[in-house]
Amino acid sequence: EILEFMRTAVDKFSQTIVMVTHDPLAASYADRVVFLVDGKVVDDLQSPTTDSVIDRMKSFGA
Repeated sequence: EILEFMRTAVDKFSQTIVMVTHDPLAASYADRVVFLVDGKVVDDLQSPTTDSVIDRMKSFGA
């Protein structure tokens, strides 16, 4: 419910939300996912799905 509420806030009210998570399902609600390894940006993903986030995380050994 909370993730859906946040998604609605972005879509309906043009709000910007920055969320930090290790949860691929939560990340899939985003427009863009930025991947960090040891505090450094290593990749990003536009229009993510749960599976695409998981696959990308696996490529970094997460």
